[in-house]
Amino acid sequence: MPQTHEKTTATKVPAALEETPPGLWFCNWKIWLEARRRLDVALAPLELRSREFWLLAIAGAGNISQHEMADLCGLDPSSLVAILDGLERRGWLRRTRNPHDRRMQWVQRTEAGDELFNRALPRAQRAEAQQLAVLSPAHQRLLVAAMRKLVTTK
Repeated sequence: MPQTHEKTTATKVPAALEETPPGLWFCNWKIWLEARRRLDVALAPLELRSREFWLLAIAGAGNISQHEMADLCGLDPSSLVAILDGLERRGWLRRTRNPHDRRMQWVQRTEAGDELFNRALPRAQRAEAQQLAVLSPAHQRLLVAAMRKLVTTK
């Protein structure tokens, strides 16, 4: 009789991690994977992926260079180009040359990109709230405050 395997969203913790409770890096990675999954599901009706959403969020601040965007996302600048190309083709971003440094391209959201981002943001916020719902409101505030300290520490 053939075996069937059901796909689950939970992953088994490797034996080495069962002996020692997972630390910050492992937990952070697992939280991010779940956050990205939830965000992708929430944004799917808008035909938008989580990485595109974050690029739209970053671009909304105004003229930002492609290099700065890559740094903020932890991506190699050449990896970012294909994603930006797709967002530009869809009319959500535009790139323009910096008039003072022709080697640099500025990225900014278009009006259509602003409209899409404004429709996507509440979906992203609901996905985040759903992920945090396992914690009490007080624990949610503590977690977010602690995480903010970790990302601002240099």
